[in-house]
Amino acid sequence: MQRPWMPFYIGDYIGDTRHLSTVQHGAYLLLIFSYWSRGDLPDDDRQLANITRLSLKEFRRHRAVLQAFFHNGWHHKRIDIELKRTFDIRMKRAAAGAIGGTVASINRFRRR
Repeated sequence: MQRPWMPFYIGDYIGDTRHLSTVQHGAYLLLIFSYWSRGDLPDDDRQLANITRLSLKEFRRHRAVLQAFFHNGWHHKRIDIELKRTFDIRMKRAAAGAIGGTVASINRFRRR
């Protein structure tokens, strides 16, 4: 599913990532952007290297540092929370829209 925006808490990010090199920042951001867009990450070094735009050798050099931000393979706790929150909001809006459409249809029918 395409998600046009992603909540990004700059203070939290900076606080958690002060120890990263510039390359690691770029790789981590690309990983979390991909996670947000796809809902998951592959558990495959070649695919992860492609996502981070690093060579396989370079990715493997930074893998342990990057992996530390994830749990149970390549799952991201904060993004999972935000994805669920976004899904819940979308479902509530869809339900409200359906109710609103039904009410509008009933009102149009009554006016006839």
